Amino acid sequence: MRRRARIAPWLLPFAAIGFFAPWLARLMPATGGVLGWAFDLAAHWQWLYAAVWLALCVIAATAQPRWLLCAPLALLPLWTASEALPAASAASDRARPAVTVVAANVLASNPEIDRLIAWLKAAPADVVVLTELTHAHAAAIERELGALYPHRAFEPEDSPIGIGLMARRPLTDIALKRSVDGIPSLSARIDIDGRAVRVVAAHPMPPMAPYWHEERDRLLIALADAASDEPLIVAGDLNATPWSTALAGVVDRGLRRATGLRPTWGNRYFGIPIDHVLASAHWRRGAAAVGPDIGSDHRPVRATLHWADTPHAAPPRTEPSHD
Repeated sequence: MRRRARIAPWLLPFAAIGFFAPWLARLMPATGGVLGWAFDLAAHWQWLYAAVWLALCVIAATAQPRWLLCAPLALLPLWTASEALPAASAASDRARPAVTVVAANVLASNPEIDRLIAWLKAAPADVVVLTELTHAHAAAIERELGALYPHRAFEPEDSPIGIGLMARRPLTDIALKRSVDGIPSLSARIDIDGRAVRVVAAHPMPPMAPYWHEERDRLLIALADAASDEPLIVAGDLNATPWSTALAGVVDRGLRRATGLRPTWGNRYFGIPIDHVLASAHWRRGAAAVGPDIGSDHRPVRATLHWADTPHAAPPRTEPSHD
């Protein structure tokens, strides 16, 4: 134990590098190449770094208790995460008309779609975004949930790029767009309290190479920019954590998280939050939660959005720097 206590302080700087990865990734240019991609990948694992940091502080403290003074740095991921929507904490905000959005990565190979169906029956949402939607999944959902969600726009594929959008209110102006690589995003407008809201279902490819990292970031920026001044909700498996350049990059364009920092992908020990509901400045953040096991390698997310105090005002927009 004494030997471990002597080694632990020397390992703390490596955990510290992980803590600073979100800032380092954001310092890279948009086409940061391999280095920017590497920093962004490292940025995802903030809760792992926090656990390692705490463990090392405790081990080091068995020899020198002063190392416990460094333990609070494990809270750093709370500050480096991309900005969330302001919370609708006042009773007046909570009383405003609201919309509940669910985003669920079904998993293309999931044979237990009935778990998702049972959850959506027990706790219905107003809008549901589905990713990795196969033809078999779509058929089962239409059969079991068709009456509850009569308005649907499905583009199933027997691969991980299938996508779908369903709602309890009419969907209009439905549009399917594909990137040059064939990756789809699906959008529609929905009437909420007499106001047209644009809802987008998105599922960029995992950033397993610099090219896909840049494509993911470009997609989210394009969605934010295309919204102009209309209320916008973007949901899905975004393959980006709150510490990624993707979510940090859309804050200045008016999109912020309505979901939290709990892991949605991975196992019970090492997980990261990559499934999100994002919304424009027209909204305030209500209750948010991670859903149950639906037979997928992801957990679904649920977020409630309330209109802001001035829902008709255009959200503030900051032009990106070209320096």
